Amino acid sequence: MIELSGVGRTFTGRSGTVEALQGIDLSVAAGEFVAVVGRSGCGKSTLLRLVAGLLPTTAGTVTVGGQRVVKARRDIAMLFQRPALLPWRSVLDNVLLPVEIFGLRRAQHRARALELLDLVGLTGFEKRLPHELSGGMQQRVSLCRSLITEPQVMLMDEPFSALDALTREELSVELQRIHMERAATIVFVTHSIDEAVLLADRVVVLSPRPGRIRKILPIDIPRPRSLGRNAHTEDVARCSADLHEVLMERETPASAGIGGE
Repeated sequence: MIELSGVGRTFTGRSGTVEALQGIDLSVAAGEFVAVVGRSGCGKSTLLRLVAGLLPTTAGTVTVGGQRVVKARRDIAMLFQRPALLPWRSVLDNVLLPVEIFGLRRAQHRARALELLDLVGLTGFEKRLPHELSGGMQQRVSLCRSLITEPQVMLMDEPFSALDALTREELSVELQRIHMERAATIVFVTHSIDEAVLLADRVVVLSPRPGRIRKILPIDIPRPRSLGRNAHTEDVARCSADLHEVLMERETPASAGIGGE
């Protein structure tokens, strides 16, 4: 579904040139959930923007569904850290915003919008304005907005990072359920080890700038997953510990530039 081949991105400004990403080779299968982790400034958000077509690559190619990504596309949705809801529009109207932007028929998508709101537990809040909702509820609306046009790919840039710990875990469980029901292909950037292990089929660890693939860890734990006591508690703890060790390792000169799976 998603293919990155030799992808690099360099930024040039008044203060000089910064190489954000270097030699990224990554394949994400249809329906797969991949988390991307790494230290601040390693290029995680840049990677998402390249896949979304919001930034051009300076090296290599990005393809989605066999087509090269050169600009923003309707079949790729992006969810940001902040909900970014329009304050004067109701919950329902915010969810339907992409329908209007892409010139689609609003009436044909209204039923789907209501279905999505029901899916995330927001039935009855259709006419509310964003300021009448909690932060977690606002992010649920933003998630529905991302799903309204049935994108092939969903890109999520730390969408739960501004929320309290309990709300983050609650939304992680909700996202697992949506992913299991909708089988969307998801690339999810996070700083949270627990979040990555709860959600992902594989976790991609990026090295410090320039970001390179340092390691890819498979998370072979049945879903649904949680941080509470359950049949898979030991597996979740083990994967979290493994990921923590990789992130804490200092990169040696001999390993610099070498990715792995």
